[in-house]
Amino acid sequence: MLGHLGERKVIDVDVPQSTIRFGLPGISLHDPDHVPAMVLNHILGGGVFSARLFKEVREKRGLAYSVHSSLMSYRHTATFVGGTSTKNERAAESLTVIEDEINKLAADGPTPDELDKAQKYLIGSYDLRLDTSTKIAGQLVRLQIENLAPSYLDERNALVAGVTLEGTHNAARRLFDGKQMLVAVAGRPVGM
Repeated sequence: MLGHLGERKVIDVDVPQSTIRFGLPGISLHDPDHVPAMVLNHILGGGVFSARLFKEVREKRGLAYSVHSSLMSYRHTATFVGGTSTKNERAAESLTVIEDEINKLAADGPTPDELDKAQKYLIGSYDLRLDTSTKIAGQLVRLQIENLAPSYLDERNALVAGVTLEGTHNAARRLFDGKQMLVAVAGRPVGM
């Protein structure tokens, strides 16, 4: 059973933690706003300790051990998804913090410092995807699946370096502005 944007689905599971997943439509890989959206997602929750969600949900409030977001492109659709797991009593608060951070990005975009750090990380870590024969083969398969030329491997870092604050603001508005996420929660969250 599929849900709709703005809907919250709670699946009752008798466990001490609630697992929260959220999503919105994304920006496709071949869209000019994809690379700015990729950088923006890294700033929001892309898996590093400097991400806004990590700082707000884990460090400042101790609501969860892990929180993440990602921008995913498929052949016929693109999605923005994320999630966390937390105590049932803290699930509603965790989701509110996540939604607040997303709304702040939609309204204000990232700071110049956040953009700079994200670009440096994404550029500096990219070669790690190409440091073994297996990883290179995986990247070549990915290029074929996503209908990208092999030259993308050489062009990708320049595309990331070229992202501007204005570009991230536009991507943030396209992804988040005025949109309510589809949220699914498995557990027994209090107040949801």
